[in-house]
Amino acid sequence: MNKIILTGASGLLGRAITPVLSPDYRLVRLGLRRAGKGIKRLDLLDTSQISAFIQAEQPDIIIHSAAERRPDISQKDPAATLALNVGVTRHLAQLSRQTGAWMIYLSTNYVFDGKNPPYHPADKTNPLNLYGQSKLEGEMAIWAETDQACVLRVPALYGKVEFLGETSITQIAEQIQTPGSISIDHWAIRCPTWVDDVAVVCRQLIAYYLRNSNFNGTFHWSADEPMTKYEIAQIMAEALDYPTSHLVPSRDPPAGAPRPRNCQLDCSDLELLGFGKRTPFRQAIQASLGIRPSKELTTNPNN
Repeated sequence: MNKIILTGASGLLGRAITPVLSPDYRLVRLGLRRAGKGIKRLDLLDTSQISAFIQAEQPDIIIHSAAERRPDISQKDPAATLALNVGVTRHLAQLSRQTGAWMIYLSTNYVFDGKNPPYHPADKTNPLNLYGQSKLEGEMAIWAETDQACVLRVPALYGKVEFLGETSITQIAEQIQTPGSISIDHWAIRCPTWVDDVAVVCRQLIAYYLRNSNFNGTFHWSADEPMTKYEIAQIMAEALDYPTSHLVPSRDPPAGAPRPRNCQLDCSDLELLGFGKRTPFRQAIQASLGIRPSKELTTNPNN
């Protein structure tokens, strides 16, 4: 049975990948702040500890999903962001080469500037914020260290969260519950993608690689329902039986770190290989929120 090391196992994507891969692979899950329940606590920034661990484990595949993914936090703390998104990625790529492991690196559509969608994997990159730049530099670090890898760029993800603020999509449920008028972004276009579908694509990538050892490169996966946060809020409010009259569409770029307006991804390369799974947003967001009464929704993990 092939052995896979998964970083960020306690995070949104890691939690979705685990049940998809566990039946067919020996999955070694790594985490830090939320480690436990079968997740080994390791600090990815501790290079000596990580080197010793991976050399001892000798994995066949490394899936690197751990990252600083919040653009505003990245902008405020560039050193920490670059250390995790670039430095750790480079180190893992070095270790994958040394151990002969194949690597999957989860990247982002924010490597593009959003001016000319949809974006093919070969299109010119031009990130507008530090988060996008750090993930692009992570991609470059991988290719500088190994040619046995797959970069998978994805857009804004959502799924079954531990608290609503865990993703920028489910956080909208907090906004629609806010009393009084609230302005919601109706400027940037997103393709919110269910993390369970991305987990399936990761499984497909691995299965294809195990049949074709020269399978490497950069690929895209995304849902195909473009919408603004305001439009997401409308759908979410309907699913939760909440009023929408207090929601006000904002047609100005959002505050904070610069965001691209539309980074829709061209996923045709994987589609031609027969890869992919797309769950309709209305169905997936209901599953993510548990279809429970809105008053029971958790808005803060400390409550």
